[in-house]
Amino acid sequence: MNRFLQLLLALTAFVGGLWLFYAGYGRGLSLAGKTETGLGYVKTGVDGKTRIPVHRWYYAGGLALLIGSTWWLVKGGGKPKGKRRR
Repeated sequence: MNRFLQLLLALTAFVGGLWLFYAGYGRGLSLAGKTETGLGYVKTGVDGKTRIPVHRWYYAGGLALLIGSTWWLVKGGGKPKGKRRR
C-alpha cells in the first residue's frame, strides 16, 4: 500500500475518532442523553441489568479509533518491501 494512502487513512481515522468523542460529549449533555442515563438508572433499579448509554459507546469507539490511528501514524507501515538485491 502506498505510504501516502496509509497516512491519509490514518488521519481520516484520527479525525473520525475526534468526531466520535465530540458527538458522545454532545449526546451526554443533551436532553436525550440525560433522559437515557436517568431511565437507565431507573431500569437498573427495577431489574438489575446493566445498561450502557449510547454516548459511552461513542466514547469507546472514538478512543479505539484514536489509539489505532495514533499507533499507525507513529509506527507506520514498516519498511517498504522492495526488490531483493543479490
